[in-house]
Amino acid sequence: MPRVSLFASLRKAAGAKEVPGTGGTIAEVLANLVERYPLLAAQLVEDGRIRPHVVITINGHTITDEHAPVAADDQIAVFPPIAGG
Repeated sequence: MPRVSLFASLRKAAGAKEVPGTGGTIAEVLANLVERYPLLAAQLVEDGRIRPHVVITINGHTITDEHAPVAADDQIAVFPPIAGG
């Protein structure tokens, strides 16, 4: 089962810094997270898709395809949009 590390406000919303992931793609993993931790929805999902500027990595490599496959031993990291200037 892949492990999902959550950062910044996502940790607060889920109440944990790392949670187990379920699904064969990034989209499925995030949908499962939102189902288990509804407070994540506002930060991760917009119109049924991953929100722009959410950064997701698999094993340290940034991915942009929500249909990217996820293996059982993958480490996924999810970073919320960060504003700055």
